[in-house]
Amino acid sequence: MQFQQLYYTSCRSGLSGYAGYQFNAVTPGVSPEVMNEVEALSSYEPPATLGHSPTPEQIAACPVNLCFVPGPRPIVANVAFTGTDYSGRFGNYFAHALVPADGTVWEGPPPIQLWRAPLWTQETAAHPDLPPLRGPLPTGPLDRGAVDDFLDRAAGRARLPALLAAAERAVLDQERSVVIYARDADEVARWIAALSFLLPPPLAARMSFATYQFRPSYSRHHVIGTVPGAEIALDERSFEAFYLFDFASGGASDVEAGPPAQLLAATGAAAAEPLWRTAARLAAGDELRLADWYPPVVAAALLDGGLGIGPADLDAVCAWLSEHAPRLGRDVVGRVGAAALDHEAASPAHLSRLADAAAASGVGELLALAEKRLVADQLAAAPTTARQVATLRSAAARDLAARRYTELLADADADAVVRLLGMAEAHGVSPDPLVLHDCGLRVVGPELLSTPTDTGLHEAVRQWSELRTGALEHLGRFPGDSRLFALFDAGFERAVPADELAGMPSLLQARLVARARRHPERRVDTALEVLSMRGPSGRIDNALLLALWPDGWSFDDARALLARLPERCAGDSVFVPWVERLPHERLTPGDADAYGALCDTLAELPLAAMLKTGLRDRLKAMTTIREAERRFAEAVRKRRDAESLAAGEALLAAYDAPVVEPARDYLRIRLAALLPTLPHDLRAALLVRAPDEVVRDHLAQVERGLDGDEAAAVAVAGAAFTTLCAAARRKDGKKVADGLQAVLLHRLPDWRKRRLNAVEREVRRRSVRMAEEFKRWRSRHCRPRRGWLAVWSKPH
Repeated sequence: MQFQQLYYTSCRSGLSGYAGYQFNAVTPGVSPEVMNEVEALSSYEPPATLGHSPTPEQIAACPVNLCFVPGPRPIVANVAFTGTDYSGRFGNYFAHALVPADGTVWEGPPPIQLWRAPLWTQETAAHPDLPPLRGPLPTGPLDRGAVDDFLDRAAGRARLPALLAAAERAVLDQERSVVIYARDADEVARWIAALSFLLPPPLAARMSFATYQFRPSYSRHHVIGTVPGAEIALDERSFEAFYLFDFASGGASDVEAGPPAQLLAATGAAAAEPLWRTAARLAAGDELRLADWYPPVVAAALLDGGLGIGPADLDAVCAWLSEHAPRLGRDVVGRVGAAALDHEAASPAHLSRLADAAAASGVGELLALAEKRLVADQLAAAPTTARQVATLRSAAARDLAARRYTELLADADADAVVRLLGMAEAHGVSPDPLVLHDCGLRVVGPELLSTPTDTGLHEAVRQWSELRTGALEHLGRFPGDSRLFALFDAGFERAVPADELAGMPSLLQARLVARARRHPERRVDTALEVLSMRGPSGRIDNALLLALWPDGWSFDDARALLARLPERCAGDSVFVPWVERLPHERLTPGDADAYGALCDTLAELPLAAMLKTGLRDRLKAMTTIREAERRFAEAVRKRRDAESLAAGEALLAAYDAPVVEPARDYLRIRLAALLPTLPHDLRAALLVRAPDEVVRDHLAQVERGLDGDEAAAVAVAGAAFTTLCAAARRKDGKKVADGLQAVLLHRLPDWRKRRLNAVEREVRRRSVRMAEEFKRWRSRHCRPRRGWLAVWSKPH
């Protein structure tokens, strides 16, 4: 390797042909571009502290600027202040630069090692042609050992991680430059040497630097050194404009230094050399940043004994080893994995990653060791859950895990059983079946009865058949226990296959009840199904009724169940309090049909004779009313007017009879429903004979109907008017006629012509003669509206 040389200074003779700043001499073949770059690099101003009449000693003590630019053609230049030039003018300097003669890559020693190297000169040449320098180049005093000695004594050593991180950003992100402010250039050079030795070699090779710049703000270097007397203010603005490290007083810009920088700073310059050689062999080749190099560096450190490696470092290397195992191969994975496995900071998370790497690269011994350690650590850590473990791939680890689970389950409580079995499932191992059965019988079964909503227990029972067998055996010992219903209510049926309950009637019945409670429409069917399962001598007991109807029966459910009871159960006393608890005092319109049907059913059952006296009286009254209602409906259906009237009068007579509630409520509700369906003559005849309450109900019903939608209101008005006419023709009908007249006069006068025309047509459909009467009624009571203003002036 040869290097071209260049001398640049203010001299009497040189390449320019006249006196002044110029290249005094160069190696033949140096390109003009390189000469321009060297000239730009060589500019020098001494510190302001030098003064105008320095002594030779002060001149010699001026900071030397050793600078390096990596390309496009690498250049190393040593720029020294010389005081006066040939003419006695103050301010001269001498730049001696080296450029590789062949290629665009610097192949000499790290440029910073040329600090104070013996090859540099400050003497001009007599001839303009300089010979090339042959490598290897002699270096100066800054070797790795010297840098470590300096770092051991440096007060700013704690800033080294941040300095490394800042240099990375300056080189790769082209952010603000790093400025090192130190007492002298020798200290600056040592800090730059630390960067050069500790940063990844490819990154250090791209780092331009200058050991001294009078005006750092004018420099384009990545790392810039400066000293007291230079033109830089150590204020907040400078700390924000640069990554400024003031090693003279201790201040520094705020730079976050991650684990990679921390690790490299702790490694030291000498140890970094073999570390980087090993890391380069382990690298994938696309590493750029410190974070990219971090895992290979940790792996290299582990192979060298792992001194200084902590949990965060293991996090990085284990994840990287798992991801890159196929590329790295068995040997590397085995050696790095074994070193990580033996490290005192290795955690279950690290062991899991190491097992993945071993499996991916086929290192069976490492896989077995990692998984066995993993099982032991996970079982020793009480908070470990199934989500934190993975399937074991090593047969040795599976055997160990199965034995340990079997041992731990023997003395486990319910919570521990759930946790251990969740982990066992995740690990892909099965404890001893006999121990599982014993756990189900002794621990899980009782716990399910006391804590039926524990979904963790449900899942364990669903997953492990032997555990389930033991638990079901315990539960089967409590037939009819309300706790079984609560258990299946909580979804336990999803944990047990239906066929496993076939031989366990008490549990099967609890399962059916739970389903019916979720689907109330199935309760009657379920009660009868459970009754069937209990055999020929079985009965429906109060516990079953309470489980299915915790809030009591509805009229519909009571009728449906009682009507379908087998004959042997029709007189069971268990049903008496259930019937008696039904709301027999008052009825609403929505309950009437169901209550009537229930009374029909009860009247046919032996159960009726077992009810309390008052309830039997109500049932007797309802039987009378229901029979009268049926006769009346049949006569109306056959259109036998005389028979219909007689049957209707009989039904009304039942209202005046000394009936007890809710029979009277029922009759009143039914009359309100029946009257609007009758022909107007029959309706009028019955209303005339009806009690005042029934008439008032009918009039209120008509008034509500007139407030409905138009079609319904027209139909109600037509029926009411024809009933009014029919009642008015009767000697005893004035009261009914007056009531209907009042209702119609309250609404119809405000109706529009179109709606009144529709009422007239509705009346005509029923009776032509009554339609003529409606026309006259309308003309008397409903004044026509005139003009659109009148139409909109009154809402209706």
